[in-house]
Amino acid sequence: MSITAKRSEESRSASGHEARWEQHNLERQTRILEAAVAMLEESPAGAEIPVQQIATRAGLAKSVVYRQFDGREDLDCRVRAYLVDEFSRTLDAQLDISTGSVEEILVRTIRAVADWMTDHPRLNEFARTGPIAVGADIDAVSGLKVRMSDRARELISSIATLIDVDDSAFDAVPFAVVTMVEGTLTQWVGDPEPTRDRSEIVADLARLAWFVLDGAARSAGVTVDPTAELSAVIAQLSGQAACRA
Repeated sequence: MSITAKRSEESRSASGHEARWEQHNLERQTRILEAAVAMLEESPAGAEIPVQQIATRAGLAKSVVYRQFDGREDLDCRVRAYLVDEFSRTLDAQLDISTGSVEEILVRTIRAVADWMTDHPRLNEFARTGPIAVGADIDAVSGLKVRMSDRARELISSIATLIDVDDSAFDAVPFAVVTMVEGTLTQWVGDPEPTRDRSEIVADLARLAWFVLDGAARSAGVTVDPTAELSAVIAQLSGQAACRA
């Protein structure tokens, strides 16, 4: 074997070893994060869970936790990031515009938020206690609101492009709707004697969100039936735009 070939083989071996070690660390981090989330769910409001208990739940030594994370603050941030990522995937699935009417998409997305806040109060509380990265200046929930606003803005922009409509009328809509939904549900969840049940508050918020979207759409010269399949509406409006071109 030539020196060049030998070095190439050694390089591949080292690269493979690094990849396996990185995967090993990733698996350990996931175990730790999952353990922390499980213990949060079981803990009383405001309780801080000792790192040792998290390590034990994950089946690891406490020293392993500190090798995977740069201290308690980093661990807490990563737990919040894990929660936000998991919840974002849930919301992305509900925002799938390929199936359902605008009304159905709004209801199922807002219901997912209401379900998470109601069924996981301890996780919701913890997500508000700090950022998803050490040194970040907004808490995890605020960051999630920005992320979902950006996602909604991307969807609206893509639809506007397909139907050849200026999307500037919708600039403020995503954040306004996301903020309204989150703020209203936070107040509702915190009310010890709410006057509306979960289905009613979801329906109310979906209706209000539609009013905002409909107003922006009409100002852009577009009228949409909120009960019609959105993919069919987009196809129809896109065809009309092609005829105008």
